[in-house]
Amino acid sequence: MKTTHEGKRENFLLAWIRGSVILQMLDRLSEKIYRSFSTGFFGWLFTGYIHDDKSILVSRIAGSGIWKWMRMGCRYVSRQIEESLILGLFRRGIQAFLRCRMRTLGLGFFTFGLYTAAFQMIKAMIQEDIQSLPDHPELLFALGVICFSVPLLLSKTTVCASLCSTPSGLVILEILGWDPDQLKVLCTKEPVRYTWIFFAAGILCGVLTFFVPPWWIAAALVLLSGALLILYKPEIGVLALFFGMPLLPTMILAGLVIYVFLCFLLKLIRGKRIIHVEPLDIMTAAFAVILFFGGTVSLSSGSLKPALLFVCFLMGYFETVWLLRERKWLIRCSVAGVLSAALTSLYGIFQYLTGTALMAEAWVDSEMFKSIGGRAVGTLENPNMLGEYLVLMIPLAVVMLIGHGEGLRRLPAFVCLGIMGGCLILTWSRGAWLGLIFAAVLFLFIWHKRAIWLMLAGLASVPFLPYILPESIIYRFTSIGNLSDSSTSYRVYIWRAACDMIRDFGWTGIGIGEEAWDRVYPLYAYQGVEAAPHSHNLFLQIWLETGICGLALFLVVLFMLCQSMFTLCRDLRDCGKLSLLELRNMEKGSLSGSEFNAMTRRTRTQLRISCAAPLTGVFAVLVQGMTDYSWYNYRVYLMFWLMIGLASAYVRSGRTMMMGTAENRVHQASVDLPYQAGSRMKKTAGDKAEPTAEG
Repeated sequence: MKTTHEGKRENFLLAWIRGSVILQMLDRLSEKIYRSFSTGFFGWLFTGYIHDDKSILVSRIAGSGIWKWMRMGCRYVSRQIEESLILGLFRRGIQAFLRCRMRTLGLGFFTFGLYTAAFQMIKAMIQEDIQSLPDHPELLFALGVICFSVPLLLSKTTVCASLCSTPSGLVILEILGWDPDQLKVLCTKEPVRYTWIFFAAGILCGVLTFFVPPWWIAAALVLLSGALLILYKPEIGVLALFFGMPLLPTMILAGLVIYVFLCFLLKLIRGKRIIHVEPLDIMTAAFAVILFFGGTVSLSSGSLKPALLFVCFLMGYFETVWLLRERKWLIRCSVAGVLSAALTSLYGIFQYLTGTALMAEAWVDSEMFKSIGGRAVGTLENPNMLGEYLVLMIPLAVVMLIGHGEGLRRLPAFVCLGIMGGCLILTWSRGAWLGLIFAAVLFLFIWHKRAIWLMLAGLASVPFLPYILPESIIYRFTSIGNLSDSSTSYRVYIWRAACDMIRDFGWTGIGIGEEAWDRVYPLYAYQGVEAAPHSHNLFLQIWLETGICGLALFLVVLFMLCQSMFTLCRDLRDCGKLSLLELRNMEKGSLSGSEFNAMTRRTRTQLRISCAAPLTGVFAVLVQGMTDYSWYNYRVYLMFWLMIGLASAYVRSGRTMMMGTAENRVHQASVDLPYQAGSRMKKTAGDKAEPTAEG
């Protein structure tokens, strides 16, 4: 406990610091800068985003006869789906599974493991390989499954009760977005007895291990369960994209994006989801069309596949903004992205420490940087791509560290941030370092008007950095722009060749992909750099591949994203509009005036920085894109558009929370809940809607 004298002394010191002449001058300077940005040309240009979709074009389309026939067709299809046998079986199957006893599941796993072990022994005897049987991984897998089944066999609860009462079950419910209190309705019902089904399934899976490895069967069961969950709640698919982007192969991610979009369309037809089209969505769709034509109208027939992949992964943007309409899902996806990036960073650090990091002349000038023994690549096979991925995700971890309780707690966020920062250093990607510095400056400006204090303190600390940071980092960073570095001179000649190509193909472009580039670039290449996979500049590459229209549309998308963000920041300054969810659910009279104002400020700040995190990550990649082609890796390209979608979804969530629109209430009526049969909302005596069993 602090004494009264100590408290007065701290208040005096704080007042003395705030009252200093230097800080007062800095306050006036920052206030002038912010006022000029808010009321000047910048404020007029970047705070005029119109998010209403009731434009003349949309109104005419909605009132046309074709649109009415389409709506009637959707209603007919929706009725057929709702009354279908498959959907009814699906609903009853989920309810039956949740009401099964855990020991029934344990019996299935035990049977699977036992029969796997038995058939592996039979297989070894047939092959006369009994002596090496203990070393077979299949047998170890079977023993692991049997050990896993033991606690399940000893349990006396149902699946639903276990999910609602155990820590691991609560984590699963949090990931799936289900409320434990609502699931407890099923816990009061009589458990179902489907012992023979799980017993037979275990035998069948065990028998199949005679022909295929058992982990393939386990992976198939996991994939089937995941597919059903995504069909039931497509938001889980978006969550899987954020977590699986650095861990899964490109084509699996493409299949996941398509499957999630199809599940979303099914929900949309059935009336379980709604969409709100904004100008940013229209411009993004137009850019997708340009990408598609960049593959079909190209100088090379090999442009179609990369163009289709680009369009496919760009669909991740629409899945993010149209599915993640609740703030909880935005936070879940942010946490999933940070955890996945931390795991990838750990792997990259492990590569560097064990000597398996990548060392190639194309990525490190060994004569100029003799102290660099390699560069971490993680799971992305390229140190620059890993750096781009990390600068996308680091701002999310920063917001969890300095924010007000959204996402990870401060200690886990700090650990993840430290791991990602350490791995970013070990990539030795100077472009990523520059991008992160730019993102930090932009984030500080959005965070607080006194951010100029921190920026000036950072500038003042620059002369002391050589005494703090290792010499290798300082030398690597100060080599930016040094033409004696082979990688820098290599890029300069490629940029010159790319500019020559733009003079001839700037209006129409050459087409998407490396094959179109390889067909044209050798005609313009300078001596010594005859081979290059791309232009090493994101904006030059977009211009070359899609023409001037593609580059213009991409810049418009970025402009509208910034405009929507700064428009929200302007509206947040108007306290009269602030009707936030947290404040709506409590009486103002229960709080003192200072407490209420402090809560309002904290909520406004959280809304602002949660939108700023993905936005600054995107701009960090754009800064790095000045020195490298950021979309060369399809997975990084996917995460780029997922983060644009996340930034836009955070802006829309903040706008909904601030304005208290009816749109949010409409969406609340279509939330997936797994515990009731039926497909319509029922009114109770308290005029509350009982959610449906299946979303």
